[in-house]
Amino acid sequence: MNILCENIRALRKKNGLTQKELAEKLEISDKTVSRWESGVQLPEASLIPQLAAVFGVSIDELYGVGKPVSEEPVSENDDRRTILDYKIWMIAGTLFSLLGSLLYRYFGSAGTLAPNLIDAEYYNTAKGATADIFAFVGIIAIFVGLFTVIIAKVRFAGAYKPYMPDPVFALNVRLTGASILVFAVILMKTAPEILSFGFTVPRQIYGCIFVAALTGVLLWYRRQMNKRGITLSKPVAAVALSVGGIGIAATVIALIWRESMTVATAMSESINSFSSESMAIVSVAAVILSVADWLILAMPVILYIEMLIRLRKI
Repeated sequence: MNILCENIRALRKKNGLTQKELAEKLEISDKTVSRWESGVQLPEASLIPQLAAVFGVSIDELYGVGKPVSEEPVSENDDRRTILDYKIWMIAGTLFSLLGSLLYRYFGSAGTLAPNLIDAEYYNTAKGATADIFAFVGIIAIFVGLFTVIIAKVRFAGAYKPYMPDPVFALNVRLTGASILVFAVILMKTAPEILSFGFTVPRQIYGCIFVAALTGVLLWYRRQMNKRGITLSKPVAAVALSVGGIGIAATVIALIWRESMTVATAMSESINSFSSESMAIVSVAAVILSVADWLILAMPVILYIEMLIRLRKI
C-alpha cells in the first residue's frame, strides 16, 4: 500500500477522527476517505495541504519523510483522566481566584464585612494590620488561581498536540471562556486595584487594557471555531466590540473630565464657591465610569454566549 494512504489512516486514528469526521472537515465524502485508506485512490494534490493542516503535520511528514507515523491513539482511560484533570484544575483555579478577589474586596483595606464578622473591639484596635493581611492573602489567591489555570491549559494543549478532536475542543472553549469572564470581573469590579501596582495611572485604564486582551483571546477561539466549520455571526461580534468600544471611550472621557475638574479646582482662587459644582461633576463622572465598566464587561460576555450557543451542536 502507498505510504501516503497508510499515513492518512494512521493520523486519522491518532487524532481520534472517524472517516466521516475527516471527510466533513475536507468537504468530501467518507467513501473517498475510505478509498484513500484502502489504497484504491490517492488524494488530489490540492487536498494535501488541507490534510496536513487537519492532522497538524507537515506535508513531508504526511508523505512519510522522517520518522514513521504511529496510529496508536491516546487510550480511552488516559483520555478521560486528562479531561477530568483539566476540568478540575481549570474550575479550581478560577474559583480560587474569584474567592481571593472577594476576600480582597470585602475583607481587605477597603472591606466592609470584616468589622461585622470579627470581634469589633479587636478589629478597631488592629484594623490596619488585619485588613492588610486579608488584602495580601486575597492577592496571593488571585495569582495562584491564575497560574493554576495557565498551567492547566498548557498541559491540556500538550496532551492533545497536534490536533484536538471537536468535542474536546468544545470543552476547552467552554472552560476557557468561563475563566476569561471571571477574570474580567475580577479586574474590573472585585479587585481592580491590583492592576495599578503603585502607579498613578487610574485603575480603569488597566482594566480596559486587560479586558481587551482577554476579549482578544475569545476572538482567537472564535477564529479557531470558524476553521473547524462552526459558523459564528459577524454582526454579533461587531455589536460586542461596539459596546465595549463605547465603554472604553466613555471611560477615557470621564477620566479626562474628572481630572480636568480636579486640576481646575486646585487652581481656583475661590475654591469654596467652586467646590459644590466640582463635587457634582466628580459624582457624575463616577456614575459614567461605573456604567462604562459594565459596558466593557458586556463585550466578552456577548461573544462567549454566542460561542456557547454554537458549541451546543458538537
